[in-house]
Amino acid sequence: MARARRARRKSTRRTSTRKPKRTTGRKRAKGLGLTRKAQKKILTVAAIVVGILILIALLQQGRHYAQVNWYGGEVGRNAVYGRVTSVAIGALGRGTIHVQSFNTGKVYTFYTGVRTDYNVRRYPAPGDTARVSYIVDQGYRKATYVRLR
Repeated sequence: MARARRARRKSTRRTSTRKPKRTTGRKRAKGLGLTRKAQKKILTVAAIVVGILILIALLQQGRHYAQVNWYGGEVGRNAVYGRVTSVAIGALGRGTIHVQSFNTGKVYTFYTGVRTDYNVRRYPAPGDTARVSYIVDQGYRKATYVRLR
């Protein structure tokens, strides 16, 4: 009887003739023909190179400081802070303002016009403290913004 039971068992052999699919083999990408592993390595190297370049740029940026003597000892490249010594402004807003700098002691002459903006809405008087921003046009300093303090 034991032999009969053995004969009734199902066969362990494969009945299909198809080959099984290989799941462990390498898969190729469709685009450049690189594997995903190779693509990851290339992206990692590229990210490291970009990071190093950014780090170098940030380190180089810290070396450039604005030195005071670039501005001639003034408060900015085109700004003077000091006391107004004299004012000659006509009815149309055109005229001159003379400012003696607190930093260097030099007296600067600024030409004013209708485009000159005053922070306190009045013309400066002699003795006022002012910060004058200006542009240089054909060798003349033209006041663009006058902040009275």
